Amino acid sequence: MSAESSGPEPGPLCPEHGRALSWFCCSERRLVCAACTGLGGRCRGHRVRRAEERAEELRNKIVDHCERLQFQSASITKYVAEVLPGKNQRAVSSASAARELVIQRLGVVRGLCESEEQRLLDRAHGEEERAHQSILTQRVHWTEALQKLDTIRTSLVDMLTHLDDLQLIQKEQEIFERHRGRAYRREDCQPLPATVRRSKDADLQCQEVQGLCGWPGAL
Repeated sequence: MSAESSGPEPGPLCPEHGRALSWFCCSERRLVCAACTGLGGRCRGHRVRRAEERAEELRNKIVDHCERLQFQSASITKYVAEVLPGKNQRAVSSASAARELVIQRLGVVRGLCESEEQRLLDRAHGEEERAHQSILTQRVHWTEALQKLDTIRTSLVDMLTHLDDLQLIQKEQEIFERHRGRAYRREDCQPLPATVRRSKDADLQCQEVQGLCGWPGAL
């Protein structure tokens, strides 16, 4: 009795038979006593194993599982230490290359826009200069025409003033031959210089320039 009390403490007992649970019923997946597996026991005919064998099997499974977990941990650690930095570097390089490509394309687009803007500005400036030159040429031409008309009118008035009736009648043919065709009308006047003959085109060009520059009104 004293020897039993000095040994290890007894484990849980079978509630039905009061005996140690030293067997494992594989069918019911629970610990049973020897009486449960014997005649009249509830686990008779079931597949049973010693509790120590079942415990050893479980220990081996746990060890195997721990080894797999350790292997997975080592694989993850290696992946984080060796693979991820390379992927991160490649991602950074790819992002940098994409950024440079975007910057280059934006530069090309910006250059094209600036070139087109300068071309349109030069075109508008050229049209403006041509229209201005056309207007100046027309102004000079019609100023000269007005001076000629004034000279003709002065000459005719002088004749009316200084010639008597007979002289006026005698000089009728001379007067109209001298001044025939000298009454200036825009549609009958002498041919204009080339820049003036293009005045209609210049007007259209001026309207185009006004559209480009946003000027109100027309020439």
